Amino acid sequence: MIGPLHQSLSSRVASLRALLSLTGLAVLLLAGCEAHDETPSRFRSSYHQGDYEVGLGYSQAVKVGKTIYISMTLPVDQQGQLIAPDDMAGQLGAVYTNLATTLKANGAAFEHVAVERIYTTDMPALLKLADQRLKVYSKDSLPAASFIEVKHLADPGFLVGVEVVAELP
Repeated sequence: MIGPLHQSLSSRVASLRALLSLTGLAVLLLAGCEAHDETPSRFRSSYHQGDYEVGLGYSQAVKVGKTIYISMTLPVDQQGQLIAPDDMAGQLGAVYTNLATTLKANGAAFEHVAVERIYTTDMPALLKLADQRLKVYSKDSLPAASFIEVKHLADPGFLVGVEVVAELP
């Protein structure tokens, strides 16, 4: 017959073994985390076209590795003021000019654009001007593109905005 003292000691030994097992497991897990932390992180940088973007809480572009994610580019000047009110052609031209500036600031050009999303409040007017895109993109290397009509953009005066993803070689 086992006495209470022996049961208590047996219980303590079992608890100690369990604790040691858990400690060993924790060490193994942490060792795996340390190995993961040794992997170099991808370079990340951001770009602002104007100071107004910082005030609004976003970056015009973020570069991660060789990929550049460009926020919706709008027809605005350096102060964030609307260019070409009520003029789809003028606004689309301003958008592509701003995109060229952002791409260049990140070491890219329109030839590096892989994805393009065009948002508009007036699809028929945009489609009449779709050939303007061919002034910036080569017919041989057009990006994957989506034309999306929305009720309105960030400002009621905006008729069009373009968002792109570019990949550097």
